[in-house]
Amino acid sequence: MPINPHNLAFWNAVAPQHVASPLYRTDDFRAGQIVLDPVAREAVGGVAGVVGRRLLHLQCHFGLDTLSLARMGATVTGLDFSAPAIDQARALAAEANLPAQFICADVLDPPPGLTGFDIVFASWGAIYWIADIAAWMRVAAAALAPGGRLILIEGHPAMGMFDAQTPPGAPLQLRWPYDSTEALIDEDETDYAGAHIGGARTESFPHGLARILTAALAAGLTLRRFTEGDRVPWPALASLTQLDRDYWALPPDAPWVPLSFTLEAVKAG
Repeated sequence: MPINPHNLAFWNAVAPQHVASPLYRTDDFRAGQIVLDPVAREAVGGVAGVVGRRLLHLQCHFGLDTLSLARMGATVTGLDFSAPAIDQARALAAEANLPAQFICADVLDPPPGLTGFDIVFASWGAIYWIADIAAWMRVAAAALAPGGRLILIEGHPAMGMFDAQTPPGAPLQLRWPYDSTEALIDEDETDYAGAHIGGARTESFPHGLARILTAALAAGLTLRRFTEGDRVPWPALASLTQLDRDYWALPPDAPWVPLSFTLEAVKAG
């Protein structure tokens, strides 16, 4: 399947703006901090879980989480289809004096030899852009060494059903399907991080949990852990309130709705 030109144009345009966005905490990273969010840090196993491990970060964007994992002690490789994002990642790695490999390639058509990793990691808005989730899972499984772990942390498909512009205090309104093989078309002036994109067209794909889990199993992975969470690290809905430096959640008096999930699966071996 060829790279979606609309999505590639979008990510090429926003990469330098995201480096400068406070949402991404690039300045904190430059000051020596690890800016990988706590949910992701816990999922990969904390510092003890990554020291000395070979880790592949799929759809790494401009590499901030990838380099945080390197700072935690992992041997990291990041892959993304946006050349401007990969350029930013390499520049940040050099600036921070962190060893890291960054590859510009389509996640569904990775270069040969990208195998033998202890951990394959992706988080927060990765598979949302992928039309073929089964192919994505096959890529992840093929990259793992026997016994290696896939860690996928994502916005929940239930959250993806709501109209993101429903104002705070108003009842949440359903707008999008829970699961669909048809692309959802969006044209906005700004994105989730405040980047100005001038009505750029994007195409995204909601994947229900059944399809995600079935794809993982079909790729030969064994589910080890699956949890649902009540927070996300960006203001995905206008009705969310900021909990702390890292997360947004529904107001305390709102009914509980899962906003995220964490999937951990292992390759046989």
